[in-house]
Amino acid sequence: MSKKMKDTVDMIDELVEKMNSFHFRQHTEAPRIDHLQTHSQVDKSQIVGRQDEKEQLVKILLGHCYNKNNSNHVMVLPIIGMGGIGKTTLAQLVHNDQRVKHHFELVLWACISEKFVIEEIVRSVIEVATMKKCDLTQMEALQKELCGVLGKKRYLLVLDDVWNEDGHKWDAMRSLLNSHAGSGSAIIVTSRSDQVASIMGTLPPHHISLLNEDQSWELFHRNAFGREAEKQDELITVAKKIVHKCKGLPLAIKTIAALLRSKHHSQWFSVLDSDVWKDDILTSAIVPALQLSYDHLSSEAKICFSFCALFPKDSPMDKDTLIQLWIANDFIASETRGQEIFDILVWRCFLQDVENQHYTKIGDYEHIHRSIICRMHDLMHDLAESVSGNDCFILQESSSCQEILHGPTNIGSLQHEVQYLSLDHVSNNTLAAMKEMLAPRARTILCVQRELQWTQASLDKGKSLIMALSKFMSLRALRTLSFETQMANLKHLRYLDLSYSGIATLPGSTTMLYNLQTLKLIGCEDLKKLPEGMRYMSSLRHIFLAGCPNLDCMPQGVGQLNSLQTLTNYIIDSDAGRGIDQLKDLNLGGSLSLTQLRKVHSAENAKQGNISAKHNLKRISLSWYGLCSRAGYEVDTNAEGILEALCPHNGLEVLQLSNYSGAKLSSWMHKSTLLEHLRELHLRSCRKCKDLPPLWQLPSLWYLNLDNLDSVTSMCVGNDDTDNGESCIPPSPIFPKLRVMIVYKMPKLERWHQVARQVSAVSFPRLKVLHISGCPSLETLPEGLLQQVSALTELDMRYCDKLKGAFSRGGAYWKLVEAIPMRTVF
Repeated sequence: MSKKMKDTVDMIDELVEKMNSFHFRQHTEAPRIDHLQTHSQVDKSQIVGRQDEKEQLVKILLGHCYNKNNSNHVMVLPIIGMGGIGKTTLAQLVHNDQRVKHHFELVLWACISEKFVIEEIVRSVIEVATMKKCDLTQMEALQKELCGVLGKKRYLLVLDDVWNEDGHKWDAMRSLLNSHAGSGSAIIVTSRSDQVASIMGTLPPHHISLLNEDQSWELFHRNAFGREAEKQDELITVAKKIVHKCKGLPLAIKTIAALLRSKHHSQWFSVLDSDVWKDDILTSAIVPALQLSYDHLSSEAKICFSFCALFPKDSPMDKDTLIQLWIANDFIASETRGQEIFDILVWRCFLQDVENQHYTKIGDYEHIHRSIICRMHDLMHDLAESVSGNDCFILQESSSCQEILHGPTNIGSLQHEVQYLSLDHVSNNTLAAMKEMLAPRARTILCVQRELQWTQASLDKGKSLIMALSKFMSLRALRTLSFETQMANLKHLRYLDLSYSGIATLPGSTTMLYNLQTLKLIGCEDLKKLPEGMRYMSSLRHIFLAGCPNLDCMPQGVGQLNSLQTLTNYIIDSDAGRGIDQLKDLNLGGSLSLTQLRKVHSAENAKQGNISAKHNLKRISLSWYGLCSRAGYEVDTNAEGILEALCPHNGLEVLQLSNYSGAKLSSWMHKSTLLEHLRELHLRSCRKCKDLPPLWQLPSLWYLNLDNLDSVTSMCVGNDDTDNGESCIPPSPIFPKLRVMIVYKMPKLERWHQVARQVSAVSFPRLKVLHISGCPSLETLPEGLLQQVSALTELDMRYCDKLKGAFSRGGAYWKLVEAIPMRTVF
């Protein structure tokens, strides 16, 4: 029987190979390339009527800095007001004020929301202060790390959207913050609750006011008309009546302005005459303007928005995950349509705080995958909960089975109506009872874990969930921590997320999930093997494998997955069906990390990967070894030809080169026109390279990381095709958009340009963060960089013996360094 089955599989493989020779492709939408522009700071051009209030609060903060009577305690200033009034916006204005940034050594921000979990707050503060992910879970370890981060510095901490009215919890949190605070430290708290202000505040609360009529009209005008110069008088009259109905609530004004901006002027009258305005905007559970805007969404956008009620308030939502879940649940058909819906929801203010994550660390490993995240305003989340009815339900950690059975949510409605369920840190007992509580019609179950990595307890929860899944045969999307063989019965499953679980092998039964579109195995550090039959999972569109260091090979025939759009990692092997040639016909987008490039036979073999034709790829990582291994110290001339053959398209945004064993970099890395859109460059452990390309010419580069380049002696040396052997510091701006520069462990680096001469007048004009570490031979920094030192927000200089004296207290450049808010020199 086994021989017969093997013969059948071989015959199928032969037929598939013949079919692929005709280059037949399933019709799939390619990922849309252009994305929303994102930013982390408040857009001052969209803020009206808060300047006086900002000045008042800044004056209080700066006055407190000089008040010696307050030296032993952290001042707490509450900002209180109803939802949508602009508490967060006002706090952002204060947080970003330059006077505040100069007076406080640390200026930090943490979003709290309805949960007041001390460990999570401390972890958030640490991450903001260090700009690195914190994986600590134990309170004692977190407290030690917080001590090192705050270090008795004078800090300003904004705790945004606080709901906690438990004085004991705040006492514990305050004790931590006080014990590590420098003299003059302060905390701003934003909340809807006067009780929160009473518990936390050391000063009388600032009650934020509604906008007056003139301010309301100005805010509406900016959002609805933009730069239009001429408007009909009749239209102005209608618009002002609509603005008046918003009662000075900024969120309502912006939302209704976004709605009217999308409508023909003739439709504005129907908005004015809508019945929703009968409810008082200041006392209604659902703000009428928000409801009205929702009513004017398309049916697709409505169901996609209401699905967002599945995520807890203030929690970040990953854009790609949202779109994949929308597709899995049949709300939309393609990624392109998903991008359009996402843009509409942002444009219409249903989603906000869109932010591009510039740094991704999974476990101990950095990865080039970059997420776009967003959030929902509390009032928008209330709206989503309202319009979704009982379709979406979040089962919280504090909920017991008895509370659910006898609580405000009727078990009958749960049994017959819940389709989309989020399990938010629930107990094993609740998971086990879920089979009895819910009807078989559930289509999405997302299990949220508190642990950043799997533990035995979290694994037990995963198994308990799997035991309950036998009933949910219509399930379309699942996030859990364990995979059991019975999951292969979920024939309709389209989205499976096993990220951060402890699985070592994905079982062969996974390949029976013929409808699966998205498979996520992010951060599965023990994962060693994927099932060989994955090539038959023809519906797969997205495979996420970032942070799986022990995965040492790919299943055979990945190139047969014609629908594949995302493959974050591909491990090259010399065996048939596992080489770089498998990538040839795949239309991949997003991020791609190629590891074990040393197993590519030749430059011709490398060309079979067809990397240059993959125009939807925005981020590429090239590594000659695996995540757990490092390159040797011998020069490999074959590597130089392979790198040359891996030339990308000219739209690349992120490039990472690791463990490269060649002596020189490729010619395409010397062409600034080819890399004109490159935003991030990471060169790591290229130990034999002696020269760097003309990085200063890259027009879009904002992040540069040079790490373990053992043989490089100088930078900014003319070494491109036009080099004549002399220093060629260009007259054009040097690093025109660079904001972050990290230079780490370059023991032979002596100088940043070959011949001492005056640097271009415009050098490093936007640099904000500079880290230099492990460069004992470096004697000086270029004049253009020295001129920008005082404009830095962060300087970290370590183990640079010949530099540290000049940048330490009393040194030649101390006056420049002294003004930097975050600085470390030793």
